[in-house]
Amino acid sequence: MCPLFARYRGRSPLSVAYAAVVLAAIALLVLAPPLYVVVYVLTHAEAVVREAFQHYLIGSAYWQMITRALLLSLRLALATLAVDLALGLPLSYLIARRRLKASALVENLAILPLVLPTSAFGFAALMAWSSPVGISSLFGQRAALIPQDAVLPVVEVPVLLLIVHVALTLPYLVRPLVATLETLGEAYELVSRSLGAPILTTFRRVVLPLIAPSLVTGSALALTRSLGETGATLIVAGVNFPASVAIVRLVGALKMGLASLLASLLVASALSLVLPAELLSKRAALRAEVRGTRLERALVRVERKLSSSALLSRLAKATLASVLAILLLAPIAVIVKMLVEYWSCDPYTGRVEGGVLYQVFGPAGYWPRIVRAAANSFLVASLATLTAVYLSILLFAAVRRTKLLPLVRALIKIPLIVPTSATGLSALLLYGESGLNLVQPGIWLTLLVHVSFTTPVVFETLISTYESLEVDPLEEVARTLGATPYGALETVTLPVLRRGIVAGAVLAFLGSLGETGATMMVMGRDEMLTVLIVNMAEAMAVPAALFTSALLLLYALAALLLLRTFVH
Repeated sequence: MCPLFARYRGRSPLSVAYAAVVLAAIALLVLAPPLYVVVYVLTHAEAVVREAFQHYLIGSAYWQMITRALLLSLRLALATLAVDLALGLPLSYLIARRRLKASALVENLAILPLVLPTSAFGFAALMAWSSPVGISSLFGQRAALIPQDAVLPVVEVPVLLLIVHVALTLPYLVRPLVATLETLGEAYELVSRSLGAPILTTFRRVVLPLIAPSLVTGSALALTRSLGETGATLIVAGVNFPASVAIVRLVGALKMGLASLLASLLVASALSLVLPAELLSKRAALRAEVRGTRLERALVRVERKLSSSALLSRLAKATLASVLAILLLAPIAVIVKMLVEYWSCDPYTGRVEGGVLYQVFGPAGYWPRIVRAAANSFLVASLATLTAVYLSILLFAAVRRTKLLPLVRALIKIPLIVPTSATGLSALLLYGESGLNLVQPGIWLTLLVHVSFTTPVVFETLISTYESLEVDPLEEVARTLGATPYGALETVTLPVLRRGIVAGAVLAFLGSLGETGATMMVMGRDEMLTVLIVNMAEAMAVPAALFTSALLLLYALAALLLLRTFVH
């Protein structure tokens, strides 16, 4: 018997066959699309190496470009993670312990980027920070508050890219930390405080070791999310070329070998960062043994002074909440402001050709494209979500009570780790003429790609809900009353898990609707809404991009309310 299915020993042949078919479908539809690009590079190694290192005109210039793009992405991701930790750790604690005024509002803000279409948010951030009609105009200035080419010293990353990446990655750190802190409760902290430890010492010595596994996992997810972010990055990058953007540009120039090489390096970087972190998170505990040392005594004295200052505490809380609001709400507010200003004409030249009405509903004719792109986006998101739910339930039934479950959970996270532009290129090579030649770029290839990264979202939410509820005893009761395994699953288990399934489906739908990088690679002529915003921005059709971004952002805010309904 195959070692993989040896763990099914003692089960019926039908169960083994069912599990084999489901796992094969998951391998083909979920795991193969993001990973095939590595296979492509290995099978075309000679041609790829020749183009990268031995080009007949420019020698190794392409390899140098690839190296610069990859290093920029790594510096940007590490800088993003550093800011995420500085903001996310205290913010998660304050949200979980309800130490902030309007904690529910702050928590909603913290998870808002999960439902924001990234290209729409990127355009909003570009208008807010780097446009003379953005935030700076509120202070009577006619210059950009943050020029698009401004670079942060030392780490040498573009400031605007860093702001956008922090805003989009922060939830991947905050969500698991808040969930862990709420599960732990306050018992250990109360004991520490009753023994005289100040709140900051308690956090460092008691809370931090307990949440270390979630901290490691959340940090890895935030890091890879930054590495793979494409939609917003395309819009705000300017002359900077992180790896995700460079892949898109290379594919546009028909340099498939070079794009595949860069995508493979990006995939390898992401997996090498996350997979060890996943293993570390199982046994992580931050044990900084400094007890009794001078450093420890100095730290406790500083922490006691800071903890006893009510003014500093209020200031820190206000600063965290304000930074979060500025990062996320300021761009949305600027989009609304500019939409009103540009509605009938360009407010600075007075030309109607520069207004939303002219570009969207008038002779410029963007409205039909918006309608078609919206229809395509909603169709793909709906079908991808339904397929993801179906595949997740089949996989859940196959592995939930087997020793395969930890392995399957680890493997199925790969599409969430691999950068989306790399996933799109990989799927294009796998399903297109260079691979299986099953489907050409268009709406159906887009659907296949979206199934790959929506299925892990639904499955992980389903499994997490299953583990948090006592479902198995209810199912056993149904079995003793004569229900078949399938009947018990259908009539007892799945209805109990309904809220988790729906929450996963909502997240998957929003993720599909807002995806840009992978979609841009495979959509062909079937334009999607998020990619349309990128095209509008590159064509300098600012009023049309304002209108389309506002539509998507409004939808995201409504979807957040729906998500909160099912999460709570």
